[in-house]
Amino acid sequence: MRTIEAIPLASATAEHGGKAEGLSALLGAGLPVPPGVVFAAAPRASAAAIAEAAASVAREHGWKAVAVRSSSPREDAATASGAGAYSTVLSVPAGDLGALTSAVDTVLASIGEAGGVIVQRMVPADAAGVAFTIDPVAGAPTVAVEAVGGLGAALVSGEATPWGVRLPRRPDGTVAHADVDADDSEDAAPIDRATLRQLVRLALLAEQARGGPQDVEWAVAGGEVWLLQSRPITALAEQIPVEVVVPPGYWMRDPTHGRLPRSRMTVSVLDETVATAPMVREFGMLATFAGARIGGWHYLTIVPVGAPLPAPGQTPPRLPGWLISTLIRLSAEGRRQLRAARRAMRTDAAGRLFTKWDATLRSALRNEILAFQDVDLGGLDDAALAAELRARAALIRRTAELHFRLAMPYSLGIHGLVEFCRAELGWTPEQALELLSGLADVASEPGRALEELAALPDGSAERADGYERFVGFYGCRALDIEVAEPTLAESPQLLDALIAAAAHAGTVDVAAAQAEGRRRAADRARAALKPSHIARFDRLLTAAEQVYGLRDDNVFLTIDAPLALVRYAALEAGRRLADRGTLDAAVDVFHLTVDEAAQALGSRHPLASTREQARNGRGERAWAIAHPGPFTYGDDPGPAPRFTALTRAERTPTAAEMLMGDLIMMTAVAGADEDGVLHGSPASSGRVTGTARIVHDESSFHRIEPGDIVVCPGTRPSWSVIFPMIGGLVADAGGALSHPAIIAREYGLPAVVAVAGATDMIRDGETITVDGTAGTVRRQVRSGQPDPEAGVRA
Repeated sequence: MRTIEAIPLASATAEHGGKAEGLSALLGAGLPVPPGVVFAAAPRASAAAIAEAAASVAREHGWKAVAVRSSSPREDAATASGAGAYSTVLSVPAGDLGALTSAVDTVLASIGEAGGVIVQRMVPADAAGVAFTIDPVAGAPTVAVEAVGGLGAALVSGEATPWGVRLPRRPDGTVAHADVDADDSEDAAPIDRATLRQLVRLALLAEQARGGPQDVEWAVAGGEVWLLQSRPITALAEQIPVEVVVPPGYWMRDPTHGRLPRSRMTVSVLDETVATAPMVREFGMLATFAGARIGGWHYLTIVPVGAPLPAPGQTPPRLPGWLISTLIRLSAEGRRQLRAARRAMRTDAAGRLFTKWDATLRSALRNEILAFQDVDLGGLDDAALAAELRARAALIRRTAELHFRLAMPYSLGIHGLVEFCRAELGWTPEQALELLSGLADVASEPGRALEELAALPDGSAERADGYERFVGFYGCRALDIEVAEPTLAESPQLLDALIAAAAHAGTVDVAAAQAEGRRRAADRARAALKPSHIARFDRLLTAAEQVYGLRDDNVFLTIDAPLALVRYAALEAGRRLADRGTLDAAVDVFHLTVDEAAQALGSRHPLASTREQARNGRGERAWAIAHPGPFTYGDDPGPAPRFTALTRAERTPTAAEMLMGDLIMMTAVAGADEDGVLHGSPASSGRVTGTARIVHDESSFHRIEPGDIVVCPGTRPSWSVIFPMIGGLVADAGGALSHPAIIAREYGLPAVVAVAGATDMIRDGETITVDGTAGTVRRQVRSGQPDPEAGVRA
C-alpha cells in the first residue's frame, strides 16, 4: 500500500483542489476553520490508504468524528464553484475504519483523479448555514445570511426552509451595527444577535482574504462560529456596461414601482407604453405615455398630443394651455382623441367599465388565476411547459392593459369629488379625502387577514388551515414589479415573522372612528354648501366611495398575481435548463425573455447562445445596479397643461388622470429647519413617537417590530401585510392618493409623505416623532443605543 501524506490544511495549495486552497487562505488570514488535513487524490490513490492515514491523524488529535470533503481543481474556482457536484460525508466515526474508507471512496468517486480529500474534525453544530457577502442574483451590496438548526446539509441540499436575513452594506463595505442588531428575531432565528454580528464580521473578512464576493458555509457550536468553506460567488456576472442614451424630453424614474433595474424577462412581459395605449385611445387622453430604458433603468415621460418634441439637448417648450389646445385641434391625432373623450364622457365609459369589473371581470380573472395556480408545472413536459410560460406571459400583457383602463373609473371618481370640494368649499385634496378615509377595504384586506391568522392558537389545526388559506389567496403575488424577486408564498420565514409580529401587536379597530370622521367631514361640507349644490355633492361622494377601493384590487389581480404566475413557470423552466447545462443557474432564466426561455426548452441540446444571452443580461443588470442614473433626465417642463381652450368633456379624462398623477407621485425637496425637523406632505392625521425602521424593500420586512415607524421610499399594495404592526410611516415620495397615504389612513396611522431623502437622513433605530397633520418629522437619537454609524467591518 502506498504511503499517504497528510498535508495540514494551512499548507494546502492549488494542486489539492479549490476547497482546500480556499480553507488554506482563510487559515492564513487567521479565521476560524475546523482543524484538518488534506490528502492528494493522485492517480491510483487508495481509499483504504487515505482512510488509514486519516484515522491515524484523528487518533493523534483526539477527534471522535470527522467530516470527509471533496476538493476538486474545478471546485470553488473563480469562474465556477461546482457547488453540489461533489461529495461531502459528515459525522463519520473516526475509529470506524470501514465507515471512513467508505466515506473516502464516495468522495474520490466524485472528484476523479485530481485534487484532494479533506478530513476535518466534525463540528457538532447547534446551527449552520450560508452567508453571501453580496446578492448572488442581482449583485446588490447586501450580506445575506441563511440558517437552520443543527447541521447545514439540509439547507445546502434544499430539504429545509431556512431562516434568513438580508443586511445592506454601506458605501465603505461595512454593515451598520443598528442593522445587525435590528435583525434578531428571538422566536424564529436559530442564531442569536451576537452570533449574527460575529458571522457577518467573519464573512466580510473571508471576502477580504479571498479577494472578492464569497459564498461562505459556516457552523456554530457552543457559541463559536466556524467557517467550513468559502467560495467565490461565480453566479455573479461580470458587469457589462450599458450605453446611456437619453431621448429628448423630460424623463422620471418612479421609486415606488421597481427598486432595481428590471430583468429582461420582466421587460419582455410588461411594457407600460404598450399597456397604456388602449386606455389612451378609449378615453381620448390628450397626453401619451412613453417609456424608455436609460442606462438599464426604467423611465417614463408624458407627451401632450400634437406638442412638438424638443431636439436632443434642448429644454422642452413651456407652452400655455390655450396654445396646446390649439395644437391639439390642428392635428389629426388630436381631433381623434377629442372625439374619443367626448364619446367616453357622453356614454359614461368609465362607469360602465367599473360596473362590468364589479359584476363579472373581477371574478372571472380571479378564477383564471386560480386555474393557473392549479397547474402542476413539474408534471408538464418541456413543450407543454413552454406553452404554459407563453400563456402566462400573454395573461400579464392582457391584464396590464386592463389595469390601466381601470385607472380611469378610479381617477374620474376621485377627481370629480376633489375638484368639486376645491371649487365650492376651497378644500385641499387632503381635506376632501377625509370624506373617504377607511373605505379602501381591499387595501387593508391582506393585513386584516394576517391579524386574524395571528389571533388563532399557535400550533392548532385552525392556525395551520388558516395559514394554507392565506398563502393560497395572498401568497401568489409579486412583491415588486419584477419576476426575478420571490413572492410572498416563497418567503415562509418572512410570513412567519409577520405573523409573530402581528400577534404581538394585537388588533386595533379604527373602523368606528373612521366612520365618525367621514360623517363629520360630510356634515361640514353640507353645512358650507349652497342648498342647491348638496345633491350634486352627494352624487359625487357616492361615486367616489364606490371606486375608492379599486386601486389595490386592480393592482393585485391585474399585475401582482399574473407576474407571480410568470415567475413560477419561468423558475421551473430555469431549473430544467440549468440541469441540462443550458444555464449556469436556474435563476438565470430571468435574464432571458419569455420567448428565449421557451425556445431553449424546445431544444434537446444545451444552447451556447442561450447561456451567453443570460450572462449578458445578468451582466448588464449588474452594471445598471452599480450605476444608478439620476431620478430625472432633462429639464422639468413645469406644471401639467390645463387645456384651457377645450370643453369640459374634452379635457376631463386627461385632467383627472393628471390630478391622480400629482396626488400619487408628488415629491418634495426635504429640508430641515433650525430644530432639525423634516418637512413633507400630510398624508394621515395623528402624532406618534417611536423607533425609525428603514425599509427599502420587502427583504427588510422581518426587521419590523411592533410599533416601529417605517421610513421608506414608498410602498406598494403588496406591503399591506406590515401595516397592522407598525406605528406610523414616512415616505420619500407620494401624495395624498399615494399607496402609503391611503393605507395609513385605513389603519389610522400617522403618516407623512413626499419627504424626499428621508431614507438617507433618518438613521435606522433612532427615535422620531411623526406629525401626520402638520406634515413634519422630528428626529431625536435615542440615548444609550449603539451608534448606527459604527459599522461591522472586515
